[in-house]
Parts: sequence; C-alpha cells; structure tokens
Amino acid sequence: MAEQKNDLVKIVVLNPFRDKLDKKTRYEVGQELEFEAERADDLVTRELAEYTEPLG
Repeated sequence: MAEQKNDLVKIVVLNPFRDKLDKKTRYEVGQELEFEAERADDLVTRELAEYTEPLG
C-alpha cells in the first residue's frame, strides 16, 4: 500500500542549524526550505525559522 504524502510547509531559516537526522547538513540564514508541518512548527517554535506565508 502506498504511503500518503503529507503537505509541506515553506519556511525561511533565521538562525543556522543542522539537520536532526543528518548532522552533516547545515541550513544557513535566509535559506528557504520545505518541511512537513510538524517539523516546520518545531523549527518556528525554537526560533530557528519562520513561515514564508501565514498558515490558515
């Protein structure tokens, strides 16, 4: 059975951070990314990123 793909949310990096699964990957300030909503919310809550567009 095929796994359903979750909707992605666009964010922009405010403070540099490393990927939680691949520590070699570093995200830099200003970089635009797409993550699943739960991961994006975690990054925004921790002030590492902000949403590019308001959710709603």
